[in-house]
Amino acid sequence: MNAPSNPGAFLQLIEYTTDRPEEMQGILDRWLGAVGSARTTRWCLTAADRDQPGRYVHIVEFPSRAAAMSNSGHPATATFADELRAICRGEIIFRDLDIQAAVDIRPSV
Repeated sequence: MNAPSNPGAFLQLIEYTTDRPEEMQGILDRWLGAVGSARTTRWCLTAADRDQPGRYVHIVEFPSRAAAMSNSGHPATATFADELRAICRGEIIFRDLDIQAAVDIRPSV
């Protein structure tokens, strides 16, 4: 089995609160179209917090911190952040994480 990531990769967690979560897919779709082949993300998950209704977390993986910074510098990412702020209540929290280990712990078949 393959591990879901690898050491040296970079994760960004984006935490936010909104009453308009249905608008997030449109924001993501516009970003994907605008950033095009300059996109450096590997994958993204969106999760709803069961204990705090209206609270969401995006988990975004990049191959490296440098790739994440390149992505952040793209004008489409600034537009994404502006559109996200427009649907949020309160501050958006960004957490930058360096992957130290990645282990696939699914049972063997």
